[in-house]
Amino acid sequence: MTGALLLDMDGTLIDSEPIWHEEMRAFARAQRIEWTAEDAHWTTGRPMVEWAERMRERGADGDCASIIAAIAGAVADRVRQDVPWLPGSLALLERIAAAGIPAALVTNASAANADALVGAAPEGSLRFAVSADDVERSKPDPAPYALAVRRLGADASACIAFEDSGSGARSVVAAGARLWFLTTQLTHAPVPAERTFGTLADVDLDELLDELG
Repeated sequence: MTGALLLDMDGTLIDSEPIWHEEMRAFARAQRIEWTAEDAHWTTGRPMVEWAERMRERGADGDCASIIAAIAGAVADRVRQDVPWLPGSLALLERIAAAGIPAALVTNASAANADALVGAAPEGSLRFAVSADDVERSKPDPAPYALAVRRLGADASACIAFEDSGSGARSVVAAGARLWFLTTQLTHAPVPAERTFGTLADVDLDELLDELG
């Protein structure tokens, strides 16, 4: 079977959640609507349209698409300037690039955010990104991971996916891929995981490459 590596973005490769929260609060201030720390925490791992709709309900101007574009664009600009890599991320990407392991980014973020990270990653590591703009239904639906598997020409059951959120973990399992879960947000996976790690720095890269053939 043909395997591949599938990687979530926020909380897995990079720690951009604080940036998202800051830009959401800045947008809310400019719109003169309420957006608390609890609101920001609630957004983690959710499809962007859900928090954009909540902002609209509170009085933000524009439709969901324009709200998402404004905030996502600001986050993408900041990530391009200074990528907040999580421990072990760059080492993993460099190893898979050197080994020629097919890999893709799979995220609920926008194409602007996904493309910014693909461009910043070591050359040859991430072949493409599947973002919220590429599917009708985001995580926890299996569509994002299923699309990535198809585009890589791989077999889902031979693919390993790294995730750190409940919605992402459910998406991986529903797509039939192998879940290796990171506890950067949750203490344990909400669905059965094949492996559990603190961060990518805890992953035995030799073992990972062996598992992927």
